[in-house]
Amino acid sequence: MTKLKMMAAVAGLALATAAAPASAADFLLNLTATGSGSGAYRDYSFQLDGKTVNARATAWSVGTDSTGRIYDAKLGVWTEGLGVTNDAEGSGGGNTHTIDNQYGYDFVLLQFSTDVLLSKITTSPFQIGNDKDSDATVAWGDVTTAWNQSLGLNNKSYATLTNLLDGSTTLAGGSTTSTRSVTGASASNLWLVGAAVAGAPDKTIDGFKLGAVTVSSAVPEPATWMMMIGGFAMVGAAVRRRKSVTGGAAVA
Repeated sequence: MTKLKMMAAVAGLALATAAAPASAADFLLNLTATGSGSGAYRDYSFQLDGKTVNARATAWSVGTDSTGRIYDAKLGVWTEGLGVTNDAEGSGGGNTHTIDNQYGYDFVLLQFSTDVLLSKITTSPFQIGNDKDSDATVAWGDVTTAWNQSLGLNNKSYATLTNLLDGSTTLAGGSTTSTRSVTGASASNLWLVGAAVAGAPDKTIDGFKLGAVTVSSAVPEPATWMMMIGGFAMVGAAVRRRKSVTGGAAVA
């Protein structure tokens, strides 16, 4: 193998490594609280990659009426995590103070001050009626609204929300507390975590509290950047050397 080919191979390996987005940092955002409480929203602040990231959690529900409108709901904070109580659920009896899909479709929106990846979610299921399941929908999108500003969704059509989202996935759950990985998502500043839409995939009633999310930064690690820069430099040097040798031979 010639030096040029060897250098190109090394550079190609570096570029291939850099091409895959590497998670430079992970932060486990704990959403539980001692005791219980409720309100319109809850704010969080943490460090990721040496930078301060702010986030706001709000509670929502799609009504059971034919209009399919979104309504703001009460955000409960419990020892097991975040829950949602919509107007149709009254005081939240029968474990309907969870993120569930019995009386409407409940979900939590997380607005971040910067684009991040939600790589994992941790949930604790609660029995509602005869079912105890925790299938979940996770969706993501980018908005220009500040992390602590209203998205103006109350009493709007569900399509108003879906127009803000770029993608979604359904995570199969079970009857025990679990941590599940979110795959196929892109870095975004708006994240939705809700009970499975329409009860998918098994048509049971899902109800859970959101105990934690793993927030990941989807930027290449410093070492990956160095490999990529080094790869470009090696290719450039090899090309210049090749031209020099070829030019000299032509003159001779």
